[in-house]
Amino acid sequence: MSSEVGVAVRVEAATVPTPGRELAEELHGDQYPALVRFLLFNGASWSEAQDAAQDAFTQMCAPGLSVVHPKAWLRTVAWRCWVRQQVRPEDSCADLPEPPVNHQWHTPVQAAEIGDEQRSVIAMLLALPAKQRAAMAWYLDGFTTEESARAMGTTQDAVRQNLSRARAALKASLGLSKQEPDDDRGGKR
Repeated sequence: MSSEVGVAVRVEAATVPTPGRELAEELHGDQYPALVRFLLFNGASWSEAQDAAQDAFTQMCAPGLSVVHPKAWLRTVAWRCWVRQQVRPEDSCADLPEPPVNHQWHTPVQAAEIGDEQRSVIAMLLALPAKQRAAMAWYLDGFTTEESARAMGTTQDAVRQNLSRARAALKASLGLSKQEPDDDRGGKR
């Protein structure tokens, strides 16, 4: 591990594997909303995000399962559950289809809490290509590029490139100049 990556704050440190059911009970209250948000940022509809998040927690309760990195494990499993919802069996070798931009994913409570500015940011995130949107969703949840790459099954360089492209696209959407430095959060992400 390079010293630059070691500077970044880890979202979760490796721990002794804990039985999945105990983790599910411990994490459900805190991580379920974050997991749904993560899937929404990836382009899932409200109901798809809830279904995939619940599927991930259900899979975590499988007998004999022990998880070392539960937050990353939950996001990876939930994302895969959502992808399976999107891809028909005959299209399994195809690329993930671009989801339709859906601004109606919020609940009535969230509709009252989310302002116009937040809605426009979410719309910009959903307009990003799938890989850029996925890299940004992991980044927004506080994961490093190393953790994101491991969970996404790609390289750190690919994650960094997708983050860079996503940031550039978001800056262009917002009309910001390229003179502002990117937020590195203390190291390469």
